[in-house]
Amino acid sequence: MTVGKDDAAVKWLRPPEVANGVSVRQGAAVGPTPITAPAARLAVSNRRLPAAMASSSACHRGLLAAGAVTLVIGVLAVLLNQQLFDAILDKKLELTPDSDGYGFWHTMPVPIFIKFYFWNVTNAEDVVTNHAKPILQQLGPYVYTEKHLKVNMTWNANDTITYMQVKTWHFEPDLSAGRLDDNITSLNVPLLAAAAMIKDMDYFMKVMFNEMVNNVDTQLFITKTATQLLFDGYDDPLLDAAAVIKYLVNITIPFDKFGWFYSRNGSNYYDGVFNMDTGAEVTQLGRLHYWNNTDKTSAFEAPCNMINGSAGELFHPRRQRDYVEFYSTDICRSLRVPYKEEMSMYGLDGYRFQADEMMFAAPETNPDNWCYCNGECPPAGLLNETLCRFGVPAFVSFPHMLYADPAVLDQTVGQEPNETLHNFNIDLEPLTGVPLAVRARFQINMLLKNNSDVDLLHNVSSVYLPMLWFENTVDTTPDIADQFVTIVQTVPTVMSAGSITLAALGGALLLAGLVLVVLARSRRPQPGEEPLTASSTTSSLSVTDR
Repeated sequence: MTVGKDDAAVKWLRPPEVANGVSVRQGAAVGPTPITAPAARLAVSNRRLPAAMASSSACHRGLLAAGAVTLVIGVLAVLLNQQLFDAILDKKLELTPDSDGYGFWHTMPVPIFIKFYFWNVTNAEDVVTNHAKPILQQLGPYVYTEKHLKVNMTWNANDTITYMQVKTWHFEPDLSAGRLDDNITSLNVPLLAAAAMIKDMDYFMKVMFNEMVNNVDTQLFITKTATQLLFDGYDDPLLDAAAVIKYLVNITIPFDKFGWFYSRNGSNYYDGVFNMDTGAEVTQLGRLHYWNNTDKTSAFEAPCNMINGSAGELFHPRRQRDYVEFYSTDICRSLRVPYKEEMSMYGLDGYRFQADEMMFAAPETNPDNWCYCNGECPPAGLLNETLCRFGVPAFVSFPHMLYADPAVLDQTVGQEPNETLHNFNIDLEPLTGVPLAVRARFQINMLLKNNSDVDLLHNVSSVYLPMLWFENTVDTTPDIADQFVTIVQTVPTVMSAGSITLAALGGALLLAGLVLVVLARSRRPQPGEEPLTASSTTSSLSVTDR
């Protein structure tokens, strides 16, 4: 058979059949046929495909896991954010030797001032001879800086601390409206104290007492300087005599001079021994358990004798709009001050707790006050301090007898009560319980009344006569306020934002992982479709070209 030229060309162009990589023509092996470049690349690529797919799947699973874990942590952080913040705050406030709250409590870094105002009786002779109404002149303020330092501290196993306190005062002439050598005329307190001490003695002792009073020329009113009446004290013949006869009769003389704050400056014993809760249970932080080793005071009847509330410097956090309660060693009782209103200071929001007329109200108005009477209830607005002051007829009120019975206020001339100037208030940051500002104001009054046992008091008019009043002021500083702004505002905001960001990041990672998984699955061969491999591709090409 003769083959034409055109037939030969067609046969030359037709690809040879391929079997196992060997070219076969008419049953004869003629050597290997090279695979073209595209086919070679496809074969190599398809050999790498399973490993790449496995790596991609591992990446997707890792992304999903990371997203899920981050989301769970973020959601938990959002849900538990407040509890976490509270736990951190409580730990910082708890009183321990190395806690943040300890440094603040131990030395009180905020400035404390005490302002004294004296009532000068301008018509003392007329009061004695003509029973005139006392005319009063307010002198002061005499301003002192006040420092507190805790000493003799013992940390107890029951989460309390026992300590004593040293208070020191330093006169500030530039802040004062008077001088320490100002003369002030007021009632003779040692005379009233002595008269109270002899009331239960026999007739002979009372006669001796009157003879002694006459011999030393004791007067109903005395004139002393401001510094003598405050911290220095002054000698009095009645005190000297009492120091002698105290061994003959059963009386206690707690001082050798008289001054309202005599022997207190720098003393570590005057304020007594405190036992206070350290706040391991945060709702008990600052709570006073014992004062002078007892949880009761002998100054009042039960239940008014209970020592309740704070020691006056620490208050538990997360305050409510109800009241604050603290124990005052100066007046031997606990004071409950009700919530008044919201306030703000240096960017910090706070709660103001302010005293009202119910604190020293008569039992007819406030039945809870019946046990403060000490046998005879004073008029409204006065607290009977007789047993707190060694039997001296002393009565505490707010300055200018704010909230007092108008009849009592009318016994003197010169007092002008003003709720803004003469009330008692304390401002607390409610989240931490830290004081922002304090205005603690009290007035000491003496009861001058007829006493048949004492010649000088035999024919006097009864009058509640104010002696002095004082104002303790405490104000936080801008620097300290900034620290608490960080604690109560910045930290919670950062923690909340961080929790939300973490949850959002976890959600984003989880969503990205899910999207990648869906895309990867959409690119895989469908059921019944032959996977793309080197052999299948080559075979397909061979069949087609044949």
